Amino acid sequence: MRIRFLGTGAAEGIPAIGCKCAHCTRAREEGGRLVRQRSAVLFSLPGYELLMETPPDIRKQLDSYEIRKINGIFITHEHYDHSAGLEEFLYWQECVDLLVEPQLYRQLIRVNWGKQLPEITFHLDMHPGVAVHFNNFYFVPFAVRHKVPCYGLVLCEGKRKAAHAADSDKLLSNYARSLLSGVDVLIVNTPFFEPRKQESHISLEEAVALKEEIGVKRLILTHFNHHNLPYDELDDYIAPFEGITAAYDGLYIDV
Repeated sequence: MRIRFLGTGAAEGIPAIGCKCAHCTRAREEGGRLVRQRSAVLFSLPGYELLMETPPDIRKQLDSYEIRKINGIFITHEHYDHSAGLEEFLYWQECVDLLVEPQLYRQLIRVNWGKQLPEITFHLDMHPGVAVHFNNFYFVPFAVRHKVPCYGLVLCEGKRKAAHAADSDKLLSNYARSLLSGVDVLIVNTPFFEPRKQESHISLEEAVALKEEIGVKRLILTHFNHHNLPYDELDDYIAPFEGITAAYDGLYIDV
């Protein structure tokens, strides 16, 4: 299983539009890993390319990394930075599977799509806790707590197991914890560095603690906003911790 991070920024991206903060200023001036498109991940599984999220930046991401094959799309929730780029697939050359929870599918049609969505995707219902089996691998979606209904995903290929906790806050269900226990790779969205009251995302500090708490072998942090540390400072901070990586746009790992 290969995992490729096409974008690693939160809703604003980095640099954020019109922002003059030190983080965004550095990103504009220095570029490189300081710049973050909004988050999307490509999972390369046996005979199946699964794209997780279609942010507004997805056209640029797919073109930049010369990605020409996508078999399925999994969208975690309805927020703009996770779903708005789905419209770009009106121009995709082949139909793709759309693996989303039924209520989310109805929301996508109602808010954005009308009759167009079935013309470009083949909807496959995903239900929390129900595995979807392919020949050599399977997915298991699970619910996480967010401002709107939101779903993480566990992917299993042979003895290898990866998971993405989507836009979860710090409270996970016992079922989710059971699914995530002992995974080879856990991807966590961490827009902020320190915990914040009434925040609907887990913080970087809380994610580091979660790794040890549930026994994750490798933790990949992503979905950073400009209130978090710049990439170089973030990389320095996590260096003493074993098995933790701060993702950057274009990073890929093999599981």
